[in-house]
Amino acid sequence: MPAWLSDRCGGGALAALVSIASVLAARVTVAQETPTPESPPGERAPAATAPLAESPQPKSPEPVLPVAATPVEPMPPPFTWRSTAIFAGGAVTALAAHESCHLLANLATGNRPSFEPVTFLGFIPYFAIVPSIRCRGGDCTKSNGEHYWAGRPGLYTIVSAGIQCQHYEDEVMLTWRPGLRTDDAPFRKGMLALNTLLSIGYVLANWTGVEPTDGDIRGISRDGGAPRLLLSSMIFGIAVVDIARYYYPRVRWLAWLNRVAKVGVTGIAFAM
Repeated sequence: MPAWLSDRCGGGALAALVSIASVLAARVTVAQETPTPESPPGERAPAATAPLAESPQPKSPEPVLPVAATPVEPMPPPFTWRSTAIFAGGAVTALAAHESCHLLANLATGNRPSFEPVTFLGFIPYFAIVPSIRCRGGDCTKSNGEHYWAGRPGLYTIVSAGIQCQHYEDEVMLTWRPGLRTDDAPFRKGMLALNTLLSIGYVLANWTGVEPTDGDIRGISRDGGAPRLLLSSMIFGIAVVDIARYYYPRVRWLAWLNRVAKVGVTGIAFAM
């Protein structure tokens, strides 16, 4: 290759390279000085960052409402041979108190009663304390012919004394110890059982016609002059409510209903 051509080609190549380098340098300078559209002039664009996952916010604890504890009803004590014997002793004592009230009512009004054998419910042998007083109108006479000063109210008191004593015995026990059912008190439970069941037995025997001639309710109606159906219904209701009070001692209206009925049975004597 001739020398002049070589110099011309080399100089042209060198000049081309310089021109390309100048153009590239100018573009880089313009790129550095021109601000990007996303950021204001003079500020660098923030580096792109990956979106952070939202951390769960801790929940405030829910208020705990106080829960009222349900009271646990105490269970009645179990029966043992010993408590069963005491229970039976209470029942016998209540029966003795029933008859003693008949006797005391006779003596308190100046009458001497007689004792006669009877059959209760048609097959149970027993005895009755018979006042042997007969009344015609308001005039009453003893078995020996003497005048009975207490009249019909006194006779009513005598023949109803056993049942009335049961009523007030039960009232004292259920008022003094409303929670008798859960008490370890077999003697009082025996008395309550005898008193209530004997009253119910008397009423059922009277309603079915198997009560003895000298039975309490028949004597109250015949000798005392009280209306049979009214009085027997009151005695039956009092016994049933006494049992209900034994199982539901917190029901106050039962207690007051029963007390009014018991006083009402006593007050019949003053209405004669």
